[in-house]
Amino acid sequence: MTKQRKKLSTFRRGFVSTFVLDLVGRGFSALATVFFIRALDTDAFAYLVLFLNIGQFAGAALTGGIRMRYMRTEAERVSRGDAEATGFGLAAAASLLLVLAVGTLAITGVAIAGGSGTSGGLLFVALTAAYTAGYAAVELGIYHHQAHLSFARAGWIGVGRGGALIVVGIAAIVGVVDAGAVTAGAVAGITCLVGLVVCAPLLRDSAGGSIRSSVSREFGRESAWLTLYYLASAGFAYADIFIVAGFLDAEAVASYGAALRYIAIVMGPLPSLLAVMRVRTSQRDVIDSAHAQVDMLRNWMKQSIVPVSVLIGVAAAAAPFAIPLVDGGRYPDSIPIFEFMLLPALINYATLPSSGLLMSQKRYPLMAVIYVSLLALQLVVAGGVATTAGVVAVAGVACAVGAVEPVVVAIVASRLARRDASAPAAAA
Repeated sequence: MTKQRKKLSTFRRGFVSTFVLDLVGRGFSALATVFFIRALDTDAFAYLVLFLNIGQFAGAALTGGIRMRYMRTEAERVSRGDAEATGFGLAAAASLLLVLAVGTLAITGVAIAGGSGTSGGLLFVALTAAYTAGYAAVELGIYHHQAHLSFARAGWIGVGRGGALIVVGIAAIVGVVDAGAVTAGAVAGITCLVGLVVCAPLLRDSAGGSIRSSVSREFGRESAWLTLYYLASAGFAYADIFIVAGFLDAEAVASYGAALRYIAIVMGPLPSLLAVMRVRTSQRDVIDSAHAQVDMLRNWMKQSIVPVSVLIGVAAAAAPFAIPLVDGGRYPDSIPIFEFMLLPALINYATLPSSGLLMSQKRYPLMAVIYVSLLALQLVVAGGVATTAGVVAVAGVACAVGAVEPVVVAIVASRLARRDASAPAAAA
């Protein structure tokens, strides 16, 4: 019991430190967004919105599965007291190779397509690939420290990344960077620098570690399903901005992009909670006990629903007054878009442990099927309403499907955990 209390105390302290530092880092990012909105014209801001969203989507979709598999393997290893290394260098190399391969294919496609905008397209793809590589490196470093229960160190990395972004925002305010490509290049360069600083010592430390062949094989097999899951999961967050960009104009892209930045403020505590939760669900006592999984999900939902509902309600009430103060009334459509986004935010908060519990049960193929199916539905319907009903309707469709997804995952995770918990009793 003493060990259990000590473990729970470690995770509570980890959440506090992660939450506080993540709040600071996201505050820097939010302030940088305000700087960009104020300093850049509509075309330049739309360019930056696409650049950031494509880079973050690619970073999550291409390398998220590798990062998550590495983090869960490393966290479980640490919880079981196993001193054998699982290969930070392997995860970093695989992530970089994926980004380079997809970036090369994209550059080749733009070059073959030709046209008057070829040079601009090549520059956009190159800058996005560079930003994606830096973003993935920073995220992998954060996951590594979280797996080792060094939550404060991981949080400081997030603060450093937010601080680097605000440097570019200040440069935009004073006029050092103004055009979309110049601003994107500055963001890509400084993100790669942060990634290099974060990963260099970890690569050096992992160079001498041994990697078991069984772990390496399992790492690759399970990472494939996790990569498919992360591809679909990232699609829920970013795919609709691509639909808006493909069917509508720059103002619609800017409005949707601004709303995404505002919802990131409301979702500020979520990454901190998720960081601690994904490590907690990788501990041996949760992995080895279906009863613990059932209790975790039930207790979380009971304790979170009231404070989360209050938070979301305040955000919805404040939006019509606060958003015009931020953007000077330039993007009025961002207000209803933001309010639509609050619904899936509420449900994601209330069902937070569910995806981690499915991972604890190693239901990776099932997770991938659920997310891919719902994403396909979202893309078809959102694409159908884009040209006829506009950007607000696209947001409504995206948020409706986005609200269904965490409910489905929570129900599936709970039922499977209950079935696993009842199986030993039935056998006895």
